[in-house]
Formats: sequence, structure tokens, C-alpha cells
Amino acid sequence: MNASITKDNNPSEDDLSHQLEVLRADVAKLVSTLSDDLSDGIGKAGRQIGQTGRDARTTATSTVLDHPLAAVGIAVGVGVLLGLVARKG
Repeated sequence: MNASITKDNNPSEDDLSHQLEVLRADVAKLVSTLSDDLSDGIGKAGRQIGQTGRDARTTATSTVLDHPLAAVGIAVGVGVLLGLVARKG
């Protein structure tokens, strides 16, 4: 880089202005890149969460259909526990 130097060995005002413009452009590019990467990451995470939820629902449905008496027993047990907790609180 060929910077113009004044007699007291400091960069000129024009050179500093140019460097600030370059710095602003670089920061704008960096922010844009980070924003795009963040948006992509959030989108992927959202899709993964949605798929995990669908998988869990499918597994739960299959388990209840395969073992209906166990499912009813678990539901009754959870209901009793919740009733006890609600009565004590």
C-alpha cells in the first residue's frame, strides 16, 4: 500500500478517509456473511427440530398402538402423580 505521508510522518487525511471507507466496506461484507450464515443455521436447526418432533410423534403413536394396555397404565400413573402434586401445592 502506497500511503501518502506528511512531513510529520503521519498519514494524510485523504489516506485515512480512504482507509475508513475500505474498513466500512469490509465490515459490511463481514456482517452480511455472518447474517447469511446465521440465517442458514437457524433454518437448518428449525428443520431438524421439526423432523425430530415428527419422529417422536410417530414413535409414540406406534408404541401406543403396539402396547395399548401399557399406554393406558402409564397415562393413569401420570394422572395420579399429577393429581397428588396438584393437591399438595
